[in-house]
Amino acid sequence: MSPLLPLKPAPGTVSDRELEPRLVGFEDESAEQILSAVASATARRILNQIYTEPTTASEIATEIDSSVQNVSYHLDRLQDADLVEVIETWYSEQGREMDVYAPTNSALVLFVGAERNNPSLTTALRRVFGAVGIVGVVSAITHLRWSAPTTSPSPRTAELPVQQPDPTLWDSLAMFGTGPGGFVFVAGIFVILSLAVVWYFRTYRPARNHNQSM
Repeated sequence: MSPLLPLKPAPGTVSDRELEPRLVGFEDESAEQILSAVASATARRILNQIYTEPTTASEIATEIDSSVQNVSYHLDRLQDADLVEVIETWYSEQGREMDVYAPTNSALVLFVGAERNNPSLTTALRRVFGAVGIVGVVSAITHLRWSAPTTSPSPRTAELPVQQPDPTLWDSLAMFGTGPGGFVFVAGIFVILSLAVVWYFRTYRPARNHNQSM
């Protein structure tokens, strides 16, 4: 006679559940709790078994040759560290409920030096805008030096200065764009954008794809 309750349905694997990797820096608040939870060799064997296949405390105990009480103790600590979770319930032949444990993430990575290993797009944009500001200042100085009037020896017979109309904004922009200042600005922006594109495709994008594939 078959039991009325499902005994052991197939649990979802890590790939089936579409989990994301968890990156934890050594300076993060959760790092100490994680390291404490996996300090025991038994805890690490339990976590490794759960990553291999979601299972129950009794099956883990049988697999690693330990007691159910000891396994349950470490499972509670792993749950407190948010490393494992209960994803479903199985039933024994006697109808007793058994929690099925599975990892909360597809991978756990403890790292040092996050900015060097994981390039930040926000930080890169700040640097780009800062570089654009520097180029703007340099081009403005170049324009002012180029457009400054040159003094020449005054003739013996002084002539009345000719009143020149004030240049409009468009005239000033046209003078800046066609002069050395405009050339410095355009050349600087071109170099900055070229370096930004190279950084994006050679550093940021490969690092992001690598993290997503973990």
